[in-house]
Amino acid sequence: MTKQEFKFENVVFFGRSIDEYVSMFDLHLDDLKGKRVLDCSAGPSAFAAQAAQHDITVIACDPRYELDVDTLASLVDDHAEEVQQKQVQSRHLFHPQLVSVAERKLAMKTFLQDYESGKKIGRYVAGALPKLPFGGRSFDLVLCANLLFIYSDVSVGGLMHGSPFTYQFHLDSLRELLRVSRQDVRIYPLQGTDVVEHDWLHPIMKDLAKSGYVSQIRSVDQRDIIGAEEMLRILV
Repeated sequence: MTKQEFKFENVVFFGRSIDEYVSMFDLHLDDLKGKRVLDCSAGPSAFAAQAAQHDITVIACDPRYELDVDTLASLVDDHAEEVQQKQVQSRHLFHPQLVSVAERKLAMKTFLQDYESGKKIGRYVAGALPKLPFGGRSFDLVLCANLLFIYSDVSVGGLMHGSPFTYQFHLDSLRELLRVSRQDVRIYPLQGTDVVEHDWLHPIMKDLAKSGYVSQIRSVDQRDIIGAEEMLRILV
């Protein structure tokens, strides 16, 4: 089996818990109390619901939040099964300590239980990059997990054949995330299963530098795809 065989035809609706967010983005929850955080595109992650228990305001944004909870629950079931099958077939591409799909389904269950009430209070907002429905500098911190870089085409280091997410989409999306942030933007992961470094990572950092943004590649504790052990942090 080649590494390219772990790929997707579309963005899967798949989420994670607050503990994984801490590991993916080097977060310190006590420092975020009273802060306003954007999770984009959040999918069915439990981060927003669980963060509220720590007095942290997280707004989750995803284009699929236009759908009702029953439809989202069906997507969670279908996509979790797809991810699990692919991971079983490609175990050699993942760290031994990878969080199981079963554990992640518990996190997604938390999302589904919170979705309807959370949507009423504005915790879940329908929206899609590269144009978000938020004003400038609306959030102290902006996080983007498992969308940019990883869903680019396999030919440049992502996991999708024929990906619609071009270099310009990535650049426009990062500028949009920076527009709504007061502090910084953090992106994880930065590659798929097939590369040591994504082809676009440093060119995007150089393009952002032309607009005055300072980008940093930072090590993180998350262990998922082997080699995906860094996040991109961009200072506003």
